[in-house]
Amino acid sequence: MEGRVLVVSIVVGFLGLLSVILGFVAEATRIKVSQLLFDGFTCVYPNSPATALGIVALLVIITAQIIISVLTGCICCCKRSSKPSGSNFTAAQICFVVSWITAVIAALCLMLASAFNNSQKTTIYADGYYECYVVKPGVFAAGAIFSLVTVVLGVISYILSNNQGGIATGHPQYPAAGGNPNQAGIPMGQPQHQWGNNPAVPNQGSIPKGPQEYVV
Repeated sequence: MEGRVLVVSIVVGFLGLLSVILGFVAEATRIKVSQLLFDGFTCVYPNSPATALGIVALLVIITAQIIISVLTGCICCCKRSSKPSGSNFTAAQICFVVSWITAVIAALCLMLASAFNNSQKTTIYADGYYECYVVKPGVFAAGAIFSLVTVVLGVISYILSNNQGGIATGHPQYPAAGGNPNQAGIPMGQPQHQWGNNPAVPNQGSIPKGPQEYVV
C-alpha cells in the first residue's frame, strides 16, 4: 500500500507541476496591449502560444484531480456506510473538498484567460475610439497558483485517507479460551456422568448399583 501511495503521489505531483509550469509560461507569453496593432477596422493580434498552453494546463489539472478523486473513493459522498472515523479522515475530507474548490477556480482562470488571450474582438465607437480586448495580467498566473494548491491538497487528502492507523481492518481476532478471564466459568467439552460412590457428588446413597431383587 505504501508503494502505491508513493507512486500515485509522484504521478499526480508531476501532473500538477506540469500544469503550474504551463500556466506561468502562458502568463509570460500572453498577448499584451503593446503588441496589438489597429489597421483602421480591426485589431491585429500577434501569434501567441499562451492560448494553447492554457488549454493544456487546464486539461492536465483536471486529469490530476480526477485521478485523486477516483483513488480516494470519493470520500465525501461515496461509501457512506463504511466511512471510518478519526482525525486523519476528517482532515482528508477537508483537504478533498477544498482541493475541488481550488480546482474549479484554477479551471475558470485558465479557461477564461485562454479564451480572451486571442479573442480577435474589436469594438469601434462613433467618435473613432476603438477597443481591443486582451487578458488582464495575472490571470494565467492565478490559474497556475490555484493548480498548485489543488494538487498539494489532493495529494494530502489521498495520503491521509490511506493512513488510518486507528482503524481496524480484516476479520476480528478472538483470544484463546485460557486468555479471557471471563471464560473461567464456562464448561468446555461434553459433561461426564459418574455412577457409584463418588465423594465429589453428594446424595448418591440412594442410587442402586447393579440389578435389584424385589419380593412380592
